[in-house]
Amino acid sequence: MELAIWLSVVLAILGFGMGVMVWAYRRPLGNSALFPSPVVELSMPIGDAARSQFESGCTDFAQGRYPAAIDQFTAVMVAEPDCAEAFHNSGLAYANLGTDGLAVQALLKASDLYDRQGTKAGLDRVKQQLEQIAGRRGLKPRAAAQEP
Repeated sequence: MELAIWLSVVLAILGFGMGVMVWAYRRPLGNSALFPSPVVELSMPIGDAARSQFESGCTDFAQGRYPAAIDQFTAVMVAEPDCAEAFHNSGLAYANLGTDGLAVQALLKASDLYDRQGTKAGLDRVKQQLEQIAGRRGLKPRAAAQEP
C-alpha cells in the first residue's frame, strides 16, 4: 500500500514537471521574440515541395508558432541540405524559444552555407544575429572578447 502511494506521488511530480517543461518549450522567451520575422528571400533555387514547406515555416514563424516552424524548416533541410535560409530561420526560431545552443548551431551552419554560396548579406545578417543572442545572455562575442 505504501509503495502504491509513493509511486503515485512520484509520478504526479514527474508529470507536473514534464508538463511545465513542455509548456515552457512551446511559448516564446518572454513577451517579445528577439527575432520577429524570418528570412523570406532564398539565395538559391529549391524544389517546389521544399519551397512550399519553407513558406509554411515562414508563416508559422511569423505567427509565433516556433516549434511548427522548426519542423517545416527541418523538412526543407532534409530535402535541400544547401538551403542556408532553412538553417538560418531554424536558428532564429530556436533563439525565440530560448534554446540558444541549438540556435547558434543552426546559425553557424547557415553562415557556412552562405560563405560557400558567396552570399555576403546572409553572412552579415547571421553575424549580427549571433551578436544579439550573445548580448541577450550578457556574453561578449568571441572577436570582442579577444580584443585587448
